[in-house]
Amino acid sequence: MLKRLLLSAAMLLAMFAGTMPACLAQDLAALRSEHASAIDDLSTFRTNGLQRPAIDGWLEGGEGQQFLAQLRAADPAAPAETIYARAVEQLASGAALPTVSPIDAPLLKVVPHGQSVSPYSPYFTTSQQLQNGSGECGTLADCFGLPLRSEAPLYDVYQVTPNGTVTVFVSPVAPTEELGGLVRRKGGALQYLLPNRKLWSAPVLVGTITN
Repeated sequence: MLKRLLLSAAMLLAMFAGTMPACLAQDLAALRSEHASAIDDLSTFRTNGLQRPAIDGWLEGGEGQQFLAQLRAADPAAPAETIYARAVEQLASGAALPTVSPIDAPLLKVVPHGQSVSPYSPYFTTSQQLQNGSGECGTLADCFGLPLRSEAPLYDVYQVTPNGTVTVFVSPVAPTEELGGLVRRKGGALQYLLPNRKLWSAPVLVGTITN
């Protein structure tokens, strides 16, 4: 499995190499210089995803209760209002209500080269989604709606493995915007929400890809 994932990372490296136009790279460099503070603290980053009424309604149903149960199991000492706020934040990152699916295969996450994966981050995807993005978006950042702070010319690819068969929540990434709309990402890639990372292994570095 590790060998196959490393090969997939190599394929992704080839597909994404050189996909960002020089003019776009120059524009982003200027924005990064001018708005460094706002980019670093994410103060202008906005997700144009699910709205609160749709989220509240879904959380009242059976699938939503499964989602909340995983969040509670991940942090049993957290107050109920904190658990609910986390649920809203995670679900709002999607453009549609999630589908619920059992999975027993590894999932992947990309982070800027040299950074580590937070032990709490719920946002993962598949190698197939990373490959699909090469044909549908100009950059990984566009496909996955990344903020400028998380965009990089080189990404490390980490893998997590479920402890048996685990229920995941799959939704398309919502469009995002930053710096008052100066930077917009279309999203669209499928994200796999893992509300309880205790059900998964520690992240393991399996490859590196370009943006």
